[in-house]
Amino acid sequence: MNYLSDIQKFIESNTLLSTTFSLLLLVIAGMVTHLICKFFVVKVVRKVFFSTHKKQVPLDKDVRLSEKLSNFIPVITVYYLLQFMPDLPEHLLIAIKTICGILFFVYLSLFFTEVLEIVNNSYSRKSKRKNHSIKGYIQVGKILVHIISAIMILAIMSNKSPVIIISSLGAVAAVLMLVFQHTLMSLVANIQVSSNDVLQLGDWIEMPDKGISGEVIDIALHTITLRNWDNTLSRIPTKNFLTETYTNWQAMFSSGARRIMRSFHLDQMSIRFLDHELIQQMSQIRGVNEQLSALMDGRDSNAVGDRWFADNGMTNLTVFRKYLTAWLSQRDDIKQDMYIVVRAMKPSPEGLPVEVYCFTSSIFWVEYENSQSAIFEYIYAIVGQFGLRMYQHPGGNDFWRLSQQHASAAKSVEQQAD
Repeated sequence: MNYLSDIQKFIESNTLLSTTFSLLLLVIAGMVTHLICKFFVVKVVRKVFFSTHKKQVPLDKDVRLSEKLSNFIPVITVYYLLQFMPDLPEHLLIAIKTICGILFFVYLSLFFTEVLEIVNNSYSRKSKRKNHSIKGYIQVGKILVHIISAIMILAIMSNKSPVIIISSLGAVAAVLMLVFQHTLMSLVANIQVSSNDVLQLGDWIEMPDKGISGEVIDIALHTITLRNWDNTLSRIPTKNFLTETYTNWQAMFSSGARRIMRSFHLDQMSIRFLDHELIQQMSQIRGVNEQLSALMDGRDSNAVGDRWFADNGMTNLTVFRKYLTAWLSQRDDIKQDMYIVVRAMKPSPEGLPVEVYCFTSSIFWVEYENSQSAIFEYIYAIVGQFGLRMYQHPGGNDFWRLSQQHASAAKSVEQQAD
């Protein structure tokens, strides 16, 4: 005991050695408490916060929280041990307390950041509204936590009240507004997008001007991430959804139907009044007689003359539109409780556009395209039976056929001259 007492007196008599020993003791105490917390706090957190979970369910939240909590204990331990070391130089004592205060608020901000991240993950996994995202609000919370931590650290370093630090920020408010203008705009945009339900996770978004078409997979504070149909990713600033035009196809998915609105062009010179020869040609198609009888109010087409059709304005296009409407109404892949319209549009140099407007019973892309293709393939094939011609610009084969006819006519003229 006398030997230990002599060592203690020797250390106390030497200021440098006493200071070094005190610092070494603080470091050892902080390391030991840190190692103990790594194993002890995990069990406490698991028992207090996650005791309702089944043991066989793998959890990482307790480990993440315990790691953040275990950082506080060494700092608090070192700060508490300083009370028993009054012989330390005052400047060193102030420096250690300042470092402890800074580390405390740094770890505190990391802890709350981790808590917010866990809340976001839990909401995404357990929420009944799977298509909503609170990631933007979580990011705003993280920013506020870091700002408060920065204010407290500045107060500790300057040894001033946090109220004074906050009041002094009013002088640089304009600078802060300039620095965080994009964050503020993104925050406002995120709130409007989320609160008005104009955009949700899983929505199909299309921006033709930017060549973007895909599914929303993430709604963050500053950007919204889309997975395009070629599996590429596009990140669009959130504020763009308030200032730019885009199409959200989610309403189409919710309705269970997808619209077909496509036109085909007819040669206007092929449109003419009905006559008995044309009626006989059209009558070979099943369903035409019913539509023709409805247009003639039940009259027998053989009992009227060709002049009657002209006087009543009945053309081959009229019959074709009625027949095509009835044919679409009988298809299983077309919704019968929605609009089915076949109408003639404004003529153009490319011919007379005839628009088909209806809704398919399948919203999926492959089935939709198959239905649309089958409809127009049938139209292109059947239109000739009504005495109509499709319009298209003349191609190389058309010019070749004209040249052959011209050459044949010229050769015939020469033979007659001989």
